Amino acid sequence: MMAVDFSKEVHPVLQRACFECHGAEQGRGGLRLHERQAVAKADHQEILRRVTLPRTDKEAMPRRGEPLKADEIAALRSWIEAGAKWPEAVQAGRHWSYVPPVRPAFPEVKEAAWSRNPVDIFVAARLEKEGLAHSAEAEPEVLLRRLSLDITGLPPAIAEVDAFVKAWRQDSERALNGAVDRLLSSREFGVRWARPWLDAARYADSHGFQRDDLREIWGFRDWVVDALNRNMRFDQFTIEQVAGDLIPGARPEQVIATGFHRCTPTNVEAGTEPEESRINQVLDRVNTTGTVWLGTTLECAQCHNHKYDPFSQRDYYSLLAYFNNTRKEAERANPKVPGSIKFDGVAAALPDPTLEVRRRELQSQIAGLERKADVQAKSKEPAAPAGGGGGAKVLKAVSIETESGAEAEQQPDQSLLFTGEAPDKDVYEIDYELPEGGMLSGLLVEALSDDSLPGRGPGRGAAARPNFVLQHLEAALVAGGGGGKDAAGSRLRFSTAHADFSQKNFPVEGLVDADPQTGWAIMPRFGESHWAALELAEPMTAGAGARLRLRLVQGYGGGRVIGRLRVSAIQGEVLAALPEEPEKKEEAEGDGPSEEVGIRRQISSLKKQLASLKAATTEVMSELPEPRMTAVFKRGVYTDLGEPVKAGTPEVIQVKAEGPPNRLSLARWLVSRGNPLTARVTVNRWWAELFGRGIVATVEDFGIKGSAPSHPELLDWLAVEFMESGWDMKHVLKLVVTSRTYRQRSRFDGAGLRADPENILLWRGPRLRMDAEMIRDNALAVSGLLNLRQGGPPIRPPQPDGLWAKVGGQQYPYEVSPGAEQHRRGLYIVLKRGSPYPSLVNFDASARTACVVKRSRSNTPLQALTLLNDPVYVEAARAFAARLLKETPGAGVDARIRHAVRLALAREPRPEELGVFKALIEQQMRNGDETRAWQAVATALLNLDETITKG
Repeated sequence: MMAVDFSKEVHPVLQRACFECHGAEQGRGGLRLHERQAVAKADHQEILRRVTLPRTDKEAMPRRGEPLKADEIAALRSWIEAGAKWPEAVQAGRHWSYVPPVRPAFPEVKEAAWSRNPVDIFVAARLEKEGLAHSAEAEPEVLLRRLSLDITGLPPAIAEVDAFVKAWRQDSERALNGAVDRLLSSREFGVRWARPWLDAARYADSHGFQRDDLREIWGFRDWVVDALNRNMRFDQFTIEQVAGDLIPGARPEQVIATGFHRCTPTNVEAGTEPEESRINQVLDRVNTTGTVWLGTTLECAQCHNHKYDPFSQRDYYSLLAYFNNTRKEAERANPKVPGSIKFDGVAAALPDPTLEVRRRELQSQIAGLERKADVQAKSKEPAAPAGGGGGAKVLKAVSIETESGAEAEQQPDQSLLFTGEAPDKDVYEIDYELPEGGMLSGLLVEALSDDSLPGRGPGRGAAARPNFVLQHLEAALVAGGGGGKDAAGSRLRFSTAHADFSQKNFPVEGLVDADPQTGWAIMPRFGESHWAALELAEPMTAGAGARLRLRLVQGYGGGRVIGRLRVSAIQGEVLAALPEEPEKKEEAEGDGPSEEVGIRRQISSLKKQLASLKAATTEVMSELPEPRMTAVFKRGVYTDLGEPVKAGTPEVIQVKAEGPPNRLSLARWLVSRGNPLTARVTVNRWWAELFGRGIVATVEDFGIKGSAPSHPELLDWLAVEFMESGWDMKHVLKLVVTSRTYRQRSRFDGAGLRADPENILLWRGPRLRMDAEMIRDNALAVSGLLNLRQGGPPIRPPQPDGLWAKVGGQQYPYEVSPGAEQHRRGLYIVLKRGSPYPSLVNFDASARTACVVKRSRSNTPLQALTLLNDPVYVEAARAFAARLLKETPGAGVDARIRHAVRLALAREPRPEELGVFKALIEQQMRNGDETRAWQAVATALLNLDETITKG
C-alpha cells in the first residue's frame, strides 16, 4: 500500500471535486467532506466506487467538472485503505496555497549526478516516482537559441552561436553561465519580460469602450522596461506600482510607476454616469490585484461570498476600500448637460532634462531680444496709445470684485494683474472711469501675457496650457453719482466682435451671442497677448462722471481664467481702432522692415518654439485628501449599500497589513514574508513563460478550483528562494534556465510522450510557439531590419487602410511611422483597445481590456496567411533576401542556403532541407531575378514552424 500525503495529494482533490456539493455550504445526499468529523462518518468505499464509475453512469462522481485522474484515484484509494485519516494539522478551509511556504528538504534521487541545481532534484524525484526517464541535453546551438528567445525575445547572431559552441566544447557549464549572464544583462531583457507584465497590467494606449480615445501613458511602459533591466527587487517593483505616489518623499519615477492601476479602461462615452465608471475602475483594480499578486479570482466575491475559496464578500470590499480614495477619471464636461463626459484623469509630466535645457535656452534668447527691441523702441517717437490704435483709450479701474476672492494689482499701463492661487472658475465685476463726452462705439478687451503667469499666460491655469475661456461679457453704463455696485445701469448691446485669434470651437463671437455655453479662447497660442474688439449695436455718449460696469464670466473650469486684463474704450470707427501687428505698423511708417521689426519677428518665432515645447505626460494615481466611506454593495450593486467596512486584508491570510489604511500598507502586505501567495504566484508565472505551463497550470487561480501543483515542493522551494534572495527576479530565472530540466531536448517521442503528452512531469525540454510580438521581432531581427531603439511614444507600423475609422467613436487618423521607426520591437506598437494591431491579434495578443496573465495559443490558417502576406513580413522577406546577397557575395547556392538557415534557425541545415531549398531556388531562378528568387527562400524560411517556435 502506497503512503500518501493527505494535505498535498488528497485534500486538494476533495476541495476541487467534492466541496461544491458536499462542503460547508451544501451537504447533498447528507454527505459532507470538508472536515474531519464529517469524513469519519462517510461511506468511504461508496465514495471510491462512485469516482471510478464511467462518466456515462448516472451515479458517477463528480457530477460537474473534470473526472478524477488516475493518480488522484490512486491517492484516494491509498488514503481510504489506510483508514481515511484526516490529520489534525490540516485545518478546514486551509487550502495548501494559503499556508506560507517553507523551504522543503531535498528528496532522495537515484540519478543524483544528473541534477545540476535544486530544480533538477525535485523534477528527477517526480520522474523516478512515475517511472519516466529524462531526455538528453539539447544541442548547444538549439540551447542558445532557446535561451536568447526566452531571456531577450530575440534570436542569437551567428557570431554568438559560433562563440557559444566553441566555449561549450571546452567547458559547457562555464559557457552556459557566461551566456546566461550576458543575456540577463542585455537591455533587451526588459523589453521581453515587460510584455507579460503589461498584459497583466492591462496596459494600452487608449481608454477602451466605444469611444476608445487615445491616451498618453507610455511613460509607465518605459518605467517597467527600465525597472526590469535594473533588476529592481520585486517587492519594491510591487510597492511602487501599487502605491508609489504614497511613498514619503516619492520621486517622480515612483509616481510614474503607479500607472499600473491607471491602465484600467475608462468610459468617456456620452450619457455614462461618472460615479458608475469610477466604481467599475475600482472593482477592476481589486480584481487585477487579486489575479496578479494573489492568484485569486476575487471577482466572485463582488456579489456574494466566494463559492469555493475562503474569501467573503466583506473581504472583497475591505480590499476595495484601499482603492476607493481616488478621484473620478470621467467627469461631466458641462454640469448643465447630463450626457456630456470628458476624461479628467491625473497626469504627471515625464522628466525630460533635454526639454528643460532647451526651454531655458529659448527663454534666455527671448529675454535678450526683448531688451534689444525695447532699446530700439525708445529711440523712436511714441507709437499709438497703449491699448490699440488712436481711436482707443485705456480705461482705469476704480472698483474690482471677483467671485473667487482673487486679488487684482493695477499695473502702470492700467492693466489688472490677478494674483494668488488660481481659481477653478471666476467672475470679474469691474467698474471703469469713462472719459467725459465723446462717442462710445465699442470696447477693446486685452488678455495680456505676463512673466508672473504660468507659461506667461494669458490664462492662469497649468503652465503647459495657460488658456482662458471668456464665456460672456456683460456691459452697462452707470450714471455719475449713481451709487455703488447694486446701482442700475443702461445695458449695452453688442452687434459683432473681432479678435486677433480665436481657438477652434471657441470663436470671439461667443462673447456677444446669447448662448452661455460658448465663449472666446486662444489655444494653442499661449504665452502671447490677445485682444477682442466688441462693437456696440448703437454708439452712446457717456455723461459726466459716468462709469462702465463690466461683468466677465469665466466658468469653464480648470483655471481657465484671464491672468492680466486691460480694457479700452473705442471712441471712433471700431475697425480703424483695432491694434496693428508691430511689424505691419513699422513697415507702414517706413520704407521697409526696421531693425525692431526684425527683432520682433525673431521673438515671435522663438515664442512659438517655446510654446511647442511640451513635456510628455503619463497617467498616475492620486489619493483624495479625505478617504471615502466604503460599504458592501448588496448583490454587487453600487447604489445599494450594505454595512460599512474599513480597509483590510482577507481573513484567510493570517498575516495582516500594518500601518495606515491606504494603498501603501496594502502594497507592503502583498510582499510581506508571511503572505503565502505572492512569491508562489510570481515564480509560477515565470515558469509558465519558460515552459509553456506553470507548475500550477491555472496561473490565474491558486484556489480550490485551480489546478494542484505538479511539483509542490519545487514551487515552495522556488518561492522561498525568491524571497530570501531579496526578491531577485534574475537570480530565479538563472536558476531555472541553467537547470538540466530546462536544457533537455524538446523532442516528442518515446515512453514520455505516451505517458505524459503534456509534459507535466518535465521529461523533455520546453517547446512552444513564440508569442505574437516575439514572432514579429524575430522576423525583423533575421532580416536585419530590427530597430532596437527603446522608449518614447508608441509606433504605428503598416496595417489595413481605414481600420481605425471603422471602429470607435473617435476618428483618429492612422499615420504609419516613418522609416526605421516602424521596425522597432512589438512592445512599442500602439495598442488601441477597440482595434489592436491585426498582425499581433492573429497570434493571440491581448487587447488588454482586462488583466491577462496567460495568453491562449491557437493554431489557425490566418496565422500562415499573416506570415505570407502581412506587409511587415513581406518587407522582412525582401530585406532578408537583400541581406543574404550582401553578406555572401560570390558564394555558391549551398553556402548561401546555409547562411540563411543559420540566420533564421541558429543551426546548420540538414541534408534533406538543403535539397528542398536548392530545388526552390532553381525553380525561382527560371525568372532570371536573383533577388526575387532568394526572397522566395526567405519567405519559406520565415514561414517554417521551427522559425516561429521556441524549442
